[in-house]
Amino acid sequence: MSALITVDDVPVADRTEFFRQMTASTWVPMECRPIGRWDGYRGKFRTSGLGPMQVVVMDIMPITVHRTPSMISMADPDLLKLFLVCGGGRCGVGQGGRQALLSPAEFAFYDTRRPYEVVCGLDDRPTRVMTFMFPPSLLPLPPGRVRGLTAMRIPATSGLGDLTSQFLLRLARNVDHLSPAEAARVSSAALEVLATRLAGELDVRDWDTPQARRHALLTTIQGFIRQHLGDPGLTPASIAAAHHISVRTLHQLFHDEGLTVAGWIRRRRLERCRGDLADPALAARPVAAIAARWGFSSAADFSRAFRAEHGLPPSEYRRSARNAKDPAR
Repeated sequence: MSALITVDDVPVADRTEFFRQMTASTWVPMECRPIGRWDGYRGKFRTSGLGPMQVVVMDIMPITVHRTPSMISMADPDLLKLFLVCGGGRCGVGQGGRQALLSPAEFAFYDTRRPYEVVCGLDDRPTRVMTFMFPPSLLPLPPGRVRGLTAMRIPATSGLGDLTSQFLLRLARNVDHLSPAEAARVSSAALEVLATRLAGELDVRDWDTPQARRHALLTTIQGFIRQHLGDPGLTPASIAAAHHISVRTLHQLFHDEGLTVAGWIRRRRLERCRGDLADPALAARPVAAIAARWGFSSAADFSRAFRAEHGLPPSEYRRSARNAKDPAR
């Protein structure tokens, strides 16, 4: 399932704010400026989910994007973005003192925890680009090694290089036709293809270890759970089936990390409920509705679990959070 965001119908005077809000909700806070004027600027953004990965396909006119230290302080998720040029003008990616100049079918990585700059349409031409955003832990590569490749051009050389680019391009075209279970499975395949390609760039021969694969599978499963927290039917059996593993293997993956599947799901659901309870925009929403939104089928069970986790009943936590934000009340 995808969502289409179009710039064309936004009034010119509102486009700076539109881009600020759209990029923050789609990726992370960024500053966008057209190469030219907002008047006459055109662009379309199609966003889709692919398991734990987020995919955005963009048809845009020339634009520059900056992520500054102040924006990082506003939101600092640990995410990697793969930026692939699909067609049209050339693009540039800069981070950490490096600059990558990309032509169609070439890509580069950058991470959201450090400042970066992206320029689309260096030769003043409309461009189609695509981003894949995901936690770096999903790649079964040695910790920190991928960041050594940020803002480096990954060319579409013959063989594996071309295969990687074509795989990603075809994946983006077909993401809307995948079921959630298929999307989770295909995302794992996409990450394996990327890891194989990057291992060649890093000259890493020991990335494909059982430990690395188990860690990548666990992180993929946790991403899947986050996407389906609102489903009261989210169970170990349904999670295992979506990833083509046994329930026993699923439990063992979590056990090896000192976790349980049910406990991990419950804690993530409680985190989402806590956020909703503290949100002034949701002040009129009943506590039971918030609990149901995040997969709790019983309001009483939710209240007991929330109190055990946070030391307060949900309604009392909501009042304390509101008073903390508005001391004059």
